[in-house]
Amino acid sequence: MKLIRKIAFLAFAFVVIMSSTNPLSAQNKYGHLNYGNLLDQIPEVKSGDTQLATFRDQLVKQGQDRMNKWQTDVQAYQQKAQSGTLTQVQMKEAEAKLGKEQQAIAAFEQEVIQKVAKKREDLLKPILDKVDAAVKAVGKENGYAMIFDTSLFNFVLSADDSEDVMPMVKKKLGI
Repeated sequence: MKLIRKIAFLAFAFVVIMSSTNPLSAQNKYGHLNYGNLLDQIPEVKSGDTQLATFRDQLVKQGQDRMNKWQTDVQAYQQKAQSGTLTQVQMKEAEAKLGKEQQAIAAFEQEVIQKVAKKREDLLKPILDKVDAAVKAVGKENGYAMIFDTSLFNFVLSADDSEDVMPMVKKKLGI
């Protein structure tokens, strides 16, 4: 009987302690900010976008130059083939060469996509890490349980009980 009373007392004490230290009831301060708008206001993002556009345009120009040369080669081949100045062997060799170049151009297009994505990541990752650290610091310093990104469509359906932390994050970032 004493054992049952001790177990009941310990269970009761456990419930009382847990209800008074519930982490969900201890923190109920929420914040929000529009991450997209914040990024638009960071000078490094604008500079990175400019660098990325320049890099992309250079690669696209290289691809266009290759494509223009290939089209010129195709037209020259077609003229020679129609005039009858090429033998069957020469025609097959020229077609194979043009086919290889077309495949190389397609591979270059994929390479451009990968290079641009890598360059974008290289340029933006340090900035995004800095912004993430600032948001987390503001959250911790001001006791926010959560900070929501309102730039995502239908992610935050109601924000009545949350504060806009954009000014604090901008101050932390020095903008």
